[in-house]
Amino acid sequence: MSRHLQSSRNPQPVDANLRPASLETVRELVSGLLDAAGLDYDQRVEVLGGAFVAEAVRPYWEAGNSADDAHDLLRRNDDELADVVESLSPVLLGRAEARVEAHQALAEIEALFAR
Repeated sequence: MSRHLQSSRNPQPVDANLRPASLETVRELVSGLLDAAGLDYDQRVEVLGGAFVAEAVRPYWEAGNSADDAHDLLRRNDDELADVVESLSPVLLGRAEARVEAHQALAEIEALFAR
């Protein structure tokens, strides 16, 4: 199996003159988007980590495979990348769960003060 699968979307990044964009240009664009969104450091890490995981499994996921099958295919195709996804996913999940729990705790505190 090819180590570099192509997405079914296969868009090509372009610069302002509609020429193929360099990776450095794409990095600058992504950083600009994060700046414009006003994200703090933790939010940036979560967004980029989530995008990384999504992009790593996307070629397999888009082919109609289940999440488990997509990951298994990634593992067979690129063992190192699968290791990174497995390491990063629990961290991202833990942060997301902590954020939800913090919002719930704040809502409970606000409800107590409202009484």
